[in-house]
Parts: sequence; C-alpha cells; structure tokens
Amino acid sequence: MMSPCGLRSTLSVLLSAAAMLAIGAAAQAQDYPSRPIDVIVPLPAGSAADGVARIVLPKVEKILGQPLVIENIGGAAHLPGMARASEQKPDGYHLLWATIADFSSNPNLYAKLPYSPDDFVPIARVSAQSLIMAVPTASGITSVDEFVEKARNESLAYASTGIGNSNHLLGEMLMQETGIKMRHIPYEGGSAAVLDLMRGEVDMMFYSLSQFQPGLQSGELKLLGITAGQRSKFLPDLPTMKEQGYGDVLVTSWYGLFAPAGTPEEYIDTLFSALNQALEDPEIVAALEATGTEVWASESPKEFGEFLTAERARYAKLIDAIGLEKR
Repeated sequence: MMSPCGLRSTLSVLLSAAAMLAIGAAAQAQDYPSRPIDVIVPLPAGSAADGVARIVLPKVEKILGQPLVIENIGGAAHLPGMARASEQKPDGYHLLWATIADFSSNPNLYAKLPYSPDDFVPIARVSAQSLIMAVPTASGITSVDEFVEKARNESLAYASTGIGNSNHLLGEMLMQETGIKMRHIPYEGGSAAVLDLMRGEVDMMFYSLSQFQPGLQSGELKLLGITAGQRSKFLPDLPTMKEQGYGDVLVTSWYGLFAPAGTPEEYIDTLFSALNQALEDPEIVAALEATGTEVWASESPKEFGEFLTAERARYAKLIDAIGLEKR
C-alpha cells in the first residue's frame, strides 16, 4: 500500500504532467498556423463557389498570417474533390470549401459516396446566395408562367452544374409542381452552362446572380424569379417564385468551410474567429454583395453542424418526394 507521502508525490507528478500538456497545447494553438494551409474547392475555377472563396480567403490569410492555397478539383458532382478532401490529415493545414450539394443532396442521391459527411467537422457557414431562374432574352419569355406554358407545348432543356446540385433539384421541383417535362443537361461547371444558356443552346437555368452577370450585362439573359422565401435586396423588383404561384420551388445555396474530422478544436476556433473577422470587413462585404452574395457571419461551428443535420434530413424528404433514385 502506498504511503501518504508517496501518494502525494504521485499526484504531484500527475498534476505536473497535466499542466505541461495543457501548456503545450496552448503553445501549439498560439503557434497555429505556422505554414501555408491548403484549401480544396471541389468545383472548377470560375464557379460561383470558387468566386466567393477567392473574395473571402485572401482576407482570412492576412488575418492568420499564412497563405491559404486553393486547389480546384472539379467534375462529377464534386465527388473527386470531396474524396480527396476526405483523405487529408486532420492537422489544421488541410481544409475544404464546400457547398450545399456536398452535405445536403449528394448524401441522399448516391448509394455509395467516396466520402462521408462525418469525414469532416464544420467551421463556419460563410455566405448564402439565392438562386434565380433565367432564360435567354432571345426566347421572348418574360415570366415563369410563360416559360411553363412553352414547356407544355415544346421540348425544352434546362442546365445545371451537376446531378444533385441545387440547380438540378430546382428544375425537378418545377417539373413536379407544374407537371411539365424538361430534359436535364448537367455541366461540369457553371461558366460553360451559362454560356450555352446565353446562346440559347439550353432553355433555362437556376443559378446565382454573380454567374448570370455576363449575360445580364450583354442583355442576353432575362431573370424570371428568385427561389428564396423573400425578395433579394440586390434585386428588389424581381418577384419570388412563391409570389408567382410556385411556392415549392425554394432553395438557398450556401458555402462553408470545413476541416477533416479530428482536427484539434483550438485550430477550428482559430479559423472560425479569422473567418468572422474577415466577414466584418466592409470591403469584403461590399465585394460579396456586388456578386449577390449575402454574408452569414457569427454562426458557431456547433450551430452550423446542427443546421447541416437538419438540412440533410430536409433534402432526404425532398428527393424522395421528387422521386429521384439513388445512383
């Protein structure tokens, strides 16, 4: 049996060891980051998500004092980029810039994903973009009703940025609500899809205001309705789909930052703080708003995680109602 003196000595050693571990962890957190951080964007350069990342992340890297190096891995409904991100070390130097499709729709659309949402921990939901229904100006269509009527009598096609993405699901929602049939043309990136829309190669697309800007500036695109619950402050004269009688056509796209599961919590806190500081910068806010992007600051990682769980369940019901089979 250990003597009282020996017990006190053992406890002293254990407490000292615990204190040293705490000091070491604190010092490690203070040193983070000490080298460049890689950020995978599972979409092509020039996509809406990539554009927002390239506005926000340069400010974050100034706050952190280390470069944030973006790697675009596009194609196949974001699956190659998500798979690569899921293989990275949880060391705080590998991050993921993801979208609603990666955590809400894809897990409900694919029977076997090359990643799991549980492979990641949320850091922050950075921003949101309302999606907008647009058609070629040359089509002569000026309202959602006119488009639906034309689709009843002609074979029309709509574009998306990939199977399972928000703009794909919105097209499915519109068909379900109206009974019309359209061909779905999935693209690997948004730029090519918008260009074909401007040319009239496809008849309609749901996408963000920022991605429609070239066609709006040239006069080649006409906006018909917004898929949010209320009108956008960026387009106050554009009615919502609900106002026009299409209340079930409702989706708001978002972008967020994630880390591999197991990344130290103190690193997550550092990144969360830097992101929120960046999103308080008036220049960053103005740059985002110029693209029709709304800032979503101050939501904690825990709150973001709760949102993701609820959103995934909502999409499961939505996809089931639409009747999309798992691939």
